[in-house]
Amino acid sequence: MADLVKHCGVSERTLAKHFGSFLGLPPLRYLRRLRLAAARELLLHDVGITSVTEAAKQCGFTHFGRFSEQYRRHFGECPSTTLRHARAARPSKQRATRDSADARDIKLNRSGWPPASRDKPTIAILAIQPSAPDLLYGSFTASVAEGIAAALCSVRFLSVTVPRSPRVAIRDPQRSARELGTRYFLTVRMTRAVARLRIIVLLADSATGHHVWGDSYDGSDDDIFELQSRVIEGVVRAILPGIRGAEIERARRANPNDLDAYGLGMRALPFVFASRPDATRRALELLNRAIEIDPDYGLATALAAWCHGQLVMYNGSQAPDEDRALAVRLARRAAVLDSDDPLVLTALCAVHTMAREFDVADALLARALAIDPTSSWAWGRSGWLNSYSGNADVAVAHFSRAISLDPHSPSNANSFVGIGSAHFDAGRYGASAFWMRKALLEQPGAPWANRTLSVSFARLGERMKALESLEALRRYCPDLTISQVVAALPFQPGYLERLAGGLNDLGLAP
Repeated sequence: MADLVKHCGVSERTLAKHFGSFLGLPPLRYLRRLRLAAARELLLHDVGITSVTEAAKQCGFTHFGRFSEQYRRHFGECPSTTLRHARAARPSKQRATRDSADARDIKLNRSGWPPASRDKPTIAILAIQPSAPDLLYGSFTASVAEGIAAALCSVRFLSVTVPRSPRVAIRDPQRSARELGTRYFLTVRMTRAVARLRIIVLLADSATGHHVWGDSYDGSDDDIFELQSRVIEGVVRAILPGIRGAEIERARRANPNDLDAYGLGMRALPFVFASRPDATRRALELLNRAIEIDPDYGLATALAAWCHGQLVMYNGSQAPDEDRALAVRLARRAAVLDSDDPLVLTALCAVHTMAREFDVADALLARALAIDPTSSWAWGRSGWLNSYSGNADVAVAHFSRAISLDPHSPSNANSFVGIGSAHFDAGRYGASAFWMRKALLEQPGAPWANRTLSVSFARLGERMKALESLEALRRYCPDLTISQVVAALPFQPGYLERLAGGLNDLGLAP
């Protein structure tokens, strides 16, 4: 502590107070958590580690019994169990060769510890050279692959590799991808008939060879640049949801105890997007474990912040003021930990929107979309931000764009509710009821949508449907009051007045 105080130029009390306010725990406890995370990283990878004691020493622990107990409390298993599972998962005949490779990959940070693993997916872009009659088009195929790689390089979710040799993938793309050390590979192949060109793009898992996504694009050889632009735009728009879905499935199949912070974050994502308090609480369990493993993981912190915000907005919190304050506190922490990941920025936008800080939310969203203009979630959050700001038609357009970018996204039900809310704001109650009902058919576990649906039915003169909708809302939250509904939603006053008046006419308690 004396070293930290001298470095920061403040008193120990001031340092401890502000550190605790920002990170939620004192500096030395935070340091211990970092050391435990580093020790787990060493044990999980089994890189030249002969014993638990050696890992403890390397990470600064001198009392080995105390280390073992702290590790067990922190991760739910003994360090020896972690090491045993890591060794069992790695076949002995492969261990010797992989240990040396892993040792090169795991670089120590300034403290002498390995950084906590954030195993973001890697992808190789492989240009398949045309057959002999079409060799003149080989450079075009390579330029399409390079264009795709250049566009994907701006996405921090991915690590992109382009092989030096243009012929590397001709015989066996899957093997080439494995040799390059990438998790996925995207092959770009061209065929030609007379004056027509067809570009076929396939995304596959390098470990299994299973196809994750694919598409084809047709064009004329009179305008190959138009075709090239169309291919790059189409691939970039489609590939990220495909890879994220594959990453979520990979994490879902794994043993939860074997997941690192990144894997826990991927496993939590479907629960984050489910827009249901029960799913949100499950997401928080996974995200809190990810933060325990890697306290500096910005994405896990940002998603946890939005989960607390969701509990407030969906009337799923027993202490909404506490959850609101915690959401904002976590969002500020995540903004410091990672200010360049569009997923982080979008989650922070959602939190600041919940807190009615629309200017902050708008700035965060502009940065997220500048980095990844194909993000379905970011366009959906833009829809909500415009809806809350009273820009109903812009909101509908942005929600529609979010749905078109990822038609199979689990968050589309939330966008349906957003479209319904925008129509309610514009006084189009028939359209509002249509989209709210569509959302409930898509996601029956989101009955909070009945807050607006019941009033839309009432405005349409369909009182029986309005009362049925209100009853569904009461089953979801038996003690819900009008004041709680209004406090949870950051809509404009006119929207909230109509909503409160309609709920009052239907008999909801003030």
